[in-house]
Amino acid sequence: MNNLDQRLAPVAYTSQSPASLDHADIVIVGNGIAGLTAAIEARRLDPNKHIVIITDQNHPTINTPALKQFAIGKLTREQLLAYPAGTERAERIHVVNARVEEIHAQSKYVSLTGNRGFGYESLLIATGSSAMGLPSTIPGRNFDGVVALHRLRDYLDLRRRIGEVNEAVVVGGGVHAIETVMGLLHWGIHVHWLIRSATFMKNMLDQPASDMVLNNVRRAGATVRMETEVVGIVGRVGAVAGVITNHQEMIPCQLVLSCTGTQAADSLANYCTVPMKHDRGILVDDRLRTSVRNIFAAGDVAALKNPQTEKYETRAQWYAAVAQGRIAGAMMVGHDELARQPFGVHWHATHVGELSMLTVGEPLSRESSLTTLTDTSQGGYRRVTLLDDRLVGYLSLGTAQLDSLAIKRIIDEGHPIRDVVKPLLKGQFDARDYISRRRSHATRSILTQKLPPLLPEGAKSSPPPYRTTDAIASISSRKKTDPLRPERPDERQRPAQVPQIPMKVGANAHPEPAAIYEDEINPFTGNLPTLRSGHENRAKPASNTLQVVPWSEAIVDEMNPFTGNLPLLPSQNTPETQGRLPAQSAKSEQSGKSLASKSGQQKPSNYKLWAFIDHNRPRN
Repeated sequence: MNNLDQRLAPVAYTSQSPASLDHADIVIVGNGIAGLTAAIEARRLDPNKHIVIITDQNHPTINTPALKQFAIGKLTREQLLAYPAGTERAERIHVVNARVEEIHAQSKYVSLTGNRGFGYESLLIATGSSAMGLPSTIPGRNFDGVVALHRLRDYLDLRRRIGEVNEAVVVGGGVHAIETVMGLLHWGIHVHWLIRSATFMKNMLDQPASDMVLNNVRRAGATVRMETEVVGIVGRVGAVAGVITNHQEMIPCQLVLSCTGTQAADSLANYCTVPMKHDRGILVDDRLRTSVRNIFAAGDVAALKNPQTEKYETRAQWYAAVAQGRIAGAMMVGHDELARQPFGVHWHATHVGELSMLTVGEPLSRESSLTTLTDTSQGGYRRVTLLDDRLVGYLSLGTAQLDSLAIKRIIDEGHPIRDVVKPLLKGQFDARDYISRRRSHATRSILTQKLPPLLPEGAKSSPPPYRTTDAIASISSRKKTDPLRPERPDERQRPAQVPQIPMKVGANAHPEPAAIYEDEINPFTGNLPTLRSGHENRAKPASNTLQVVPWSEAIVDEMNPFTGNLPLLPSQNTPETQGRLPAQSAKSEQSGKSLASKSGQQKPSNYKLWAFIDHNRPRN
């Protein structure tokens, strides 16, 4: 331990070395989608690394956006898998079922339950998030029938209770709450929805948008109570019988579902022998490096800087976790060049009955320099927030939506929209075609003039093309003066940052023009790393050719945010699975068919067991 580490290490850590200490090149804490994606990406880039995932979960990685479909009986548990069963074993990813208790950053090992440890060269914290639940001060919060919906076991509990419930109370004012309300209505349950504030999703929707969404939910059959909180839960022989509100009203029910949000599971930052910066999430830079050397964080636990607000925020979204997992995997095997991709602005899309909702960027920002336009034509509502001729935020409610990923790109890449504000506001704007035309023009300028296109006046003195999060200071013992200050290269010496796009390029091929950008991340499958077996039969390009992505494929197709883009699976039409699914209308059956692959293959009689969890791995 060097002098700097001695000064920074908390004196409270006096635990002895574990009785047994294994070692791996890469240790990943957590087997959520960010953790497993990082492991698969690292394996793809370096087949020789020893990769270990440490988790206290007793099930493989699942597709969490699909849980809402599982809750209404449209999916079986097997259809929730994010990757095919046995992926961990096939990719030689060792899974250890244990809980990490402490990180010894100087000695580079983690302590596990059972007096065991694992040494590492690179460590990834991908512990996800936990449900906030009801306040601990509420009487009766531990009655049977009070469920905080978050993980698979919570949804399994919900499915078991459905047949015994006539009335339910849903607590919460976010997307998770409204999706839960609509799911319960699907089962014919009378739902009382309690929202603490006067506006639904007050951080994402303004008052007109909130009213439109809530009216849609009321028409579906739910009872919505604004500015209402639970102050107590009434029980009968240990089970829920009703709730008491802050208006001294008793609401009878047999089920109370808490959907009050999540918080980053960042407790490991408090149990690291070198102080790790965290504030409602572990602070990371754009390459997911924490303030401690050789330790990364990804997924719901990672807090990145929002390029619009300059504040560190977690991004508890599926597509963001997948993107971060891929970047973390590349970083841990030394492929820094693959990690230079900006995360961009927030966006969210969902369905509320027949109404679809889309928010991108900061549509509710009220800075004096911004211009806000709204439109209520065609039975919908749209709000556009502008800074000069640049889009800052977009909010839309209606029966149909624009391409959300293309709108996100317009904001991320700073495309001017002065000439397309009206069709954008009317919801009659082809954002995909607009970006393609602008890129075609930029590429044509490069090819014909052999010069880059002229920058807008406001961009001539701007920093590199993408604003990236300032690097968090790493603990360095080599710098003798002011050791806590991050070392930054001189701006004049910093290489130009250009978007990276993986392509099959021949040995003599020329670099691709800077105007061609990487494909947008699929919001729910998130461009999951393809398993190695999927690459065997692909045709290879000629050695001297560059395979350019067609403009028509530059942006992925819009995804259905309510179904969650499920993994391709064999047909589930066996007598065993049909007996577990509830009866569906013809419309529901047709909708359900789109959620799984209909390849005609027969489901194997025995499912593969989850790849090797071990408690007692043989030791040398």
